[in-house]
Parts: sequence; structure tokens; C-alpha cells
Amino acid sequence: MKAMKATYENGRLTLAEPPPETGPVDVLVVFPEHQDDPWLSILAEESPRPAFTSFAEECLEQIKSGQASPLKLDQL
Repeated sequence: MKAMKATYENGRLTLAEPPPETGPVDVLVVFPEHQDDPWLSILAEESPRPAFTSFAEECLEQIKSGQASPLKLDQL
């Protein structure tokens, strides 16, 4: 089984790349549900989530104890 991107427009399906077989083969077409980007609501939150706060505190403790060092943005 191979998944590939395609565009559906006006009743026609256009594959983004050549199919792996000449066919005929059965295919499964999945139409994604249009919804808002879930990251928008997360990024709009006014305070960090408790799990992130806990993770950040743990990282800071590891840095203070010498078990880890802070990331240098210019090295990413």
C-alpha cells in the first residue's frame, strides 16, 4: 500500500506523482475535514500549560545541577 497526495477539483482527481501501478486497482480516497488550525488556540493561551511548565522547571533544574546545558539558538 502506498499513500500519495492528490488534488480533487470539479469531480477529477489529479495525483501529485505517477501511480505505482498501471491498474486497475482499488483506491481509498480520504477527504480531510476542514477545521481551524489547532495551534492557533494553543498559541493564543495567556499562560503556559501545566505540563509545559513542569517540563521547563525540570529542564532548569537539570541545567542548575550540571546535568544539561541551555540550548544556543545560533547552533540549532
